[in-house]
Amino acid sequence: MTALEAVQVTLMIMSSPKMPKQIYKEEVIDRIIEFTRYQIVHSVFTAYDPLYRQVHKNGGDEDEVDEEEEDEGKRGRRKSRSGKAKKLTSSRVSTAVSIVLHKLCSILALLKDLLSVEKLLDSTILQLMKTVLGTFGVDNIQLLQLKAIGVASMVFNIYPQHQTVMIDELLSMLWKLPSSKKNLRTYHLPEEEHKQIQMLVALLLQLVQCSVALPELRTGQEKASTDTRKCFEPAVSICNYFWRNVFQRWAVPKAQEGSDVKLVMENLVLDLLATINVPEFPAASLLLQVLCVLLLGPAGVKSKDVPVRVSAIDILGQIAAHLKRDTVAYSKDNLWILQETQEGPSSFAKDVCTSCGHSKANKFILRCDSCKRWFHGDCVGVTGQDLIGRGWFCHCCLCRNQLASFDPGSSGKSHDTYKVPEDGAVIVQQILLNFLRETDSGDNVSFFARRFYLCLWYGYDPQGLQSLAFYHWRWGSKAPHQDFGITSNAISRDIIVRITRALGQQRPLARGFDRILERLLASLQENASNPRAKALKAVSAIVEVDPGVLADERVQKAVEGRFMDSAISVREAAMELVGRHIVSRPDVAIKYFDRLSERIMDTGVSVRKRVIKILRDFCLLAGGFPKATDACIRVISRINDDEASIQDLVCKTFYELWFEEHPGQQTQFVADGSIVPSEIAERVQQIVDVLKSLPNHQPIVMIIKRSLTLDFIPQGSKTAAPTNISQAAVRNRCELMCKYLMECILKAEETSEDSEVQALPYVSALHAFCIVDPTLCAPASDPSRFAVTLQPYLKTLADNRDIAQLLQSIVYVIDTVLPLLRRPPQNLVEELERDLRQLIVRYSFLTVVHACIKCLASLTKISSKKGVVFDFLVRQFYKVLESWQNSEMIQEKPVSVKLHTVFPDNVFMLQNILRSLFCLGLFVRYGAELIDGMNDHDVTMDSVLNLYTHYLQSEDFEVKVKALQAAGFVFLARPDFMMNESIGKVLGDSLISKADTRLKMQTLRNFYEYLLDVEKQMGLANAKDGESRDATTAVPIAAGAGDSNICGGIIQLHWDRILERCLDKDEQVRQAAIKVVDAVLRQGLVHPMTCVPQLIALEVDQQEGISKLAHRLLSNLNDKYPSFFETRLGDGLQLSFTFIQTGATHASRVKNKVDQNEAAFARAGISRIYKLIRGSRNSRNKFLASVVRKFDWITSQASTSFLMYCTEILVSLPFNLLEEPLYLIFAINRILQVRAGDLEASIKAEFQQEPLCGLMKQTAPDATEEGTSIQVPQEVLKHLQVQSDGAVALSLLLKMKRHLKITFCLDDARCQAFQPSDPVKSAEVVSRQAAKDFDCTDIFAKQPENVAEVVQRYQLFKSLLKADTMDYSAYAPPASTRKRGRSSAAADGLYQGNGHVGSKLRRKSAPPAPASDDDGDPDAQEEHGRTPSKRRKGKSRKP
Repeated sequence: MTALEAVQVTLMIMSSPKMPKQIYKEEVIDRIIEFTRYQIVHSVFTAYDPLYRQVHKNGGDEDEVDEEEEDEGKRGRRKSRSGKAKKLTSSRVSTAVSIVLHKLCSILALLKDLLSVEKLLDSTILQLMKTVLGTFGVDNIQLLQLKAIGVASMVFNIYPQHQTVMIDELLSMLWKLPSSKKNLRTYHLPEEEHKQIQMLVALLLQLVQCSVALPELRTGQEKASTDTRKCFEPAVSICNYFWRNVFQRWAVPKAQEGSDVKLVMENLVLDLLATINVPEFPAASLLLQVLCVLLLGPAGVKSKDVPVRVSAIDILGQIAAHLKRDTVAYSKDNLWILQETQEGPSSFAKDVCTSCGHSKANKFILRCDSCKRWFHGDCVGVTGQDLIGRGWFCHCCLCRNQLASFDPGSSGKSHDTYKVPEDGAVIVQQILLNFLRETDSGDNVSFFARRFYLCLWYGYDPQGLQSLAFYHWRWGSKAPHQDFGITSNAISRDIIVRITRALGQQRPLARGFDRILERLLASLQENASNPRAKALKAVSAIVEVDPGVLADERVQKAVEGRFMDSAISVREAAMELVGRHIVSRPDVAIKYFDRLSERIMDTGVSVRKRVIKILRDFCLLAGGFPKATDACIRVISRINDDEASIQDLVCKTFYELWFEEHPGQQTQFVADGSIVPSEIAERVQQIVDVLKSLPNHQPIVMIIKRSLTLDFIPQGSKTAAPTNISQAAVRNRCELMCKYLMECILKAEETSEDSEVQALPYVSALHAFCIVDPTLCAPASDPSRFAVTLQPYLKTLADNRDIAQLLQSIVYVIDTVLPLLRRPPQNLVEELERDLRQLIVRYSFLTVVHACIKCLASLTKISSKKGVVFDFLVRQFYKVLESWQNSEMIQEKPVSVKLHTVFPDNVFMLQNILRSLFCLGLFVRYGAELIDGMNDHDVTMDSVLNLYTHYLQSEDFEVKVKALQAAGFVFLARPDFMMNESIGKVLGDSLISKADTRLKMQTLRNFYEYLLDVEKQMGLANAKDGESRDATTAVPIAAGAGDSNICGGIIQLHWDRILERCLDKDEQVRQAAIKVVDAVLRQGLVHPMTCVPQLIALEVDQQEGISKLAHRLLSNLNDKYPSFFETRLGDGLQLSFTFIQTGATHASRVKNKVDQNEAAFARAGISRIYKLIRGSRNSRNKFLASVVRKFDWITSQASTSFLMYCTEILVSLPFNLLEEPLYLIFAINRILQVRAGDLEASIKAEFQQEPLCGLMKQTAPDATEEGTSIQVPQEVLKHLQVQSDGAVALSLLLKMKRHLKITFCLDDARCQAFQPSDPVKSAEVVSRQAAKDFDCTDIFAKQPENVAEVVQRYQLFKSLLKADTMDYSAYAPPASTRKRGRSSAAADGLYQGNGHVGSKLRRKSAPPAPASDDDGDPDAQEEHGRTPSKRRKGKSRKP
């Protein structure tokens, strides 16, 4: 302790001014520094750092600690110390150590003063640097570290030759910081609560700030540098040097240090951003400026390494977001100092404070004698007790007077022509300088900050060298005093921070925001998805600060470009970016609406969900969104989305828009006397507007239905009571909507001449509500109100499409309401019968006729009369058809011929017959029980069947089609009629391939409507029995329900023909057929596996709707019957090939410009099927094995074209694990092992006989020429053709195997070692190489016609066999079981496993493999030996 005091006394003497040079002895100073270092290490470090304490106990010194830390730095940044060591805090340190610590702090302060007094040797400076910089590696000695920062700053300022060494030491300590250190930031920013930075960052900032100085003033004879920015160059150089060293470690980090280096960078940037507006640290902006320049170059966003680019984009995004935040804050800042200095003085309201904008309000207020502004005393730091004599001046006026006192000639230099700028920026700068001067605490932080500011402003001063004297004067100028004896009242730190932020807007970093933004937008075009996602996140951070950025055309173009990104995550992030902010900016929302709404068709589920939510927010805007109707139309288009969650979201969206009651709304009614609130009217009008743009009302129906049941709400999140309340509220709103629709219909009739057209959308909306729940249109107070109101519209005489749609909707509403009327008014019944009869007989649109017949049947069932009109119409239509049936002329010639030739005046009779067929069928469908109750014995169901049987066999095509359609109506009422032999023959003939398309379509439509009717009837039966059924998932099973046994028999009778039509050439027929298959599978009427091949074939259909439905059905079948599904995959592949070859989709291929190759055309569909079974190892192995077995020409007898198709399909499968191509190679090897040797030996044996002997010994051209002229018996040629087909099949396998090896980087050893029974290695993910596309154009697809072509195929097979690496020889049977060949067989290119086995294989041969494996189950395979295959000698080649 005495020695420390002696050192203190010595340094006090040395640091005193004007001391003699004799006392500054180098030996003494060196000993003082050495002693100080010793005490710091052994007394302080050992008390605070367990590492130093351990070394001290072992008798080591501080050099060992440095070496140990350096070794740890090389291995990676130090990890956190043990938990016990981390609990050691300053509170546990002894009092003696604390006293020593404070003594050492005063010694360091004195050493700093000594540096400014005496020039020291470099060796002494190096020892001093080592002493002070070592303090930053120990925790809980913040006071000592602050003193060390002061010493280091002074060294950095006075000894520029040591600057790079100090930066290197700082970087070294930076990498040694513990990565998991909790209290990393221990430097408290001046007067900033809860705001700290790292000590090393504070040191870095002060080192940069103390590196600059104003140039000295020179006389006129001395030449001065004209470049004013040279004084600022040292700071730029130091920043550049620091960041380039950081980038060397960051760009190429060691494997174990990568994350730590990234963490260091993030901490550095966060600390610099935290100090960017702190007035004492102006160097933060310069450090970030240099960092941005480097990040925008090859070391950052232009780097070749993707991780580096990602990190650079992340850092640039953080900086840009902070810059934008400052810009926004500056633009909103109404600080009086900034406003008045920029706008100039002007008149101010009396007794209103300029600072806060409030009135006097019993507060002390005073006025500036210069600018005449008024200020609260509290706002400017003046109290009523201050003695104000001649006047008081505000801060701006004081600084203006201070600057006005500058005399250019007082410096004695040649700068007397300089004029002080009169703009407000100089005044604001001077306010900042005065604040720093007044708050200087003696640690030189404010001192160096002021000097840094002056160098910065001098460097950018437009007057250049002439302003140097002015800046020197500002350096020495003191804050002015008020006339009443006090200094200018201190400005609050908050105002100074706002001034610093405002001045920072003129610095290069803030002005470079646009460049950073452009670079981030350019990064959105990156090829890799990670940089794109990170750039989008960076742009999102900027938009979070200022949503107005989205209105920038550059940003809009870049963000909209990411709407089409290949990565779903990037597209979703782009939607999130836009949707989060544009809702609050309707003007910006309109710009993005079109491109954003297009993405509602996106393939990504998450993207579609996000778009729907954004469009919902558009529609819920308080002020209204101009394109709200368009947004609703876009959203409702996804009501039938393949994803159930999307359907739920759409329904929930419209429930919130249309049916949810928002609390707190004031109820305002549409008009006087109306019970409909205006809010309901607005929503109804939106529903009507949306309905106008839809092709039909089915989407609206589904939304209303689900809103009434609230089935889109998760079951776990709703309870019974709230749900019942909500459902009752929704129903009440629906009733009000229906009432308002009726009001709108009546209003349209009153206000418009074309009332029917104006009322159409409202009637259509009412129709939709009525479909969901007819009771909505039958209020309890007056159930017949809607029917009575709508009935007069049936008397319209107009006959066009719009009126037809209107009449159809009105008739449907009346039809559904009639059963709810207990006693309908008699006048209503009579008027309805009359109007319906006229429409049925005369109206041209059959959809209206259909609705009228259904309504008439319903009316007849509830009418008190006995259905006079119904019976009359049935008899009339029946008589028309019966009269033409009994006519002999009808039997001789078709109806159309007779009507057009014999009786030209009665041409309209053809239309009469067609209408009669149509209407009578509908009467039977809806009133079969009424026909059974008729008194007319001539009109019975049997007679109607006979009548339609006759017309179904008519030679007139139009009559036959219409009769088939009407017969479908009859079958709905009497399904047993389809079991009739003649009817069954007609239906079967209409489904053959040669039948006309219209007949096929109508028959399939009849079956489909019949199946739907069965489902509907069964659903009603279940509802009556009280059984709950989920309409979206559960499907009723037909077995045992009513006449469902008849249904199953009918379908099974025509099932084969229906499946044939699934592969029809006409896509409409295929679509109708697969709908029938879908309904049949739902009801379980046939064995599901019977249709798997056809569904697989339809996977390759280019009609998207067909392929999607086929895939959905296959997926369901695979989930329910995986074992059955696997057995039909091979058959489905064969059928898909046949389907493509028939040319069924040639038109689609030409239209879509698809490759004409069958395999290329089918790859997408077969790949989707493979993905279904890829998850099961057993399933995929069975599929691959079944396809490979088709290459065994002896058992499969598949055509060469089909084998080529299979080959290209197999090589293009989307393998996910490396095991999949390995198993495919394994299956190929088994076929090669069994067939290759025998095939080659057989072909060679054939060519050893006359007249083919000697042909194989000739060269290829000679053999081909001679083989063309050789004549062989037909049976020999057929045998050669069979063997040639086998050679082609094996050649395809060899080429496929070679391609798989190259594509997936598989060597012989890897293929040989694979066994199907090995455990699955999920870590072995497939990595495809950029190999050439599979090419089998050299394979001969046609069967050989002569011996020469056989020779060509054999030679190709032989060359491919020779090129193979024989990795299948390990599975070859023992040599003793095979026929031995000549020793020259190896020279002919035969593999050793074919009986020509070397001596080693004779000693060590593998057990035989099975010749075929029917089930393809790898578990059933025999375990083959793992004997490594022996490569061919000499001519063998590597893969």
